[in-house]
Amino acid sequence: MLLSLLFASACATSHSRPVANIPAIRHEINDTIAADSSLARRTSDFQYEPAGAGDPASQLPPSRKIAAMGRVTADRAVVYTQPGATRLEETWVRDTGGWKLAHVKELGGAPSASAAR
Repeated sequence: MLLSLLFASACATSHSRPVANIPAIRHEINDTIAADSSLARRTSDFQYEPAGAGDPASQLPPSRKIAAMGRVTADRAVVYTQPGATRLEETWVRDTGGWKLAHVKELGGAPSASAAR
């Protein structure tokens, strides 16, 4: 009796949010970066936080690739890119037209080899 009650309660739970397919999202965002040389795929409230003085367009070349993934949901993803000496934290949001860049924060230089150990 107890076993059937536990089984029934376990089956009654459901997911309220869609599950994020992280490899597919990474691929979609990489494709968006590569195709968007004019940086047109940004949200209306796009923000860029430089670590120092700099032009966002020069820091966001279409040749950059995702180095790591941060928190990912079905409609929002944090990715880390490193187009040069500066590591970037990029927040992407999904809307009806696909992925758009919402926020970029410069994190500084690349982690050193000794810090990775």
